[in-house]
Amino acid sequence: MTLNELTTRIQVQHNQGLSVFRKDITSAPYKAGTATSLNADRRSVRMGPVQSVEDGNANLTIVADVEGLAWFTADKGLLGSCITMSIAGHRRNTGTRVHLPLVECDAWIEAILGGSWIANVYRMGNKAKPDGRLDIASYRLFLDEHRNPVPKPQAVVDMTLRSLDES
Repeated sequence: MTLNELTTRIQVQHNQGLSVFRKDITSAPYKAGTATSLNADRRSVRMGPVQSVEDGNANLTIVADVEGLAWFTADKGLLGSCITMSIAGHRRNTGTRVHLPLVECDAWIEAILGGSWIANVYRMGNKAKPDGRLDIASYRLFLDEHRNPVPKPQAVVDMTLRSLDES
């Protein structure tokens, strides 16, 4: 299946859950006036387990950590947030870890965030195995103080981030 076909299938099968998860992770991660309090700048949101669209015997768990940008940098006055999403798969009957197809992971991220935001999503240092599969897939999206997607701020030093367009 192509990325677009997988994304559409995920959106059709999980529309309500995707909508709730998207709203939870894109709302403001901090309260006004607390941007320098690192503990107030963090939260985790969980989706799943949901059935894999590529492997009927696997469930996926998607976890998003939302942090204020100041948490990532020496610039504690930096406004905005970073959403880090990780996807892990497990066998439905045993709970053992499953290697995930990279294309399905990318499709879940696109289904969650929507097409207009995907240009600003970065795949983290995880490289696919030669068969195109991963143990855990992780992604980052940076938002400005108005919760609009933006390219990775220069103050965020992470050389492992790659645009989804890169292999």
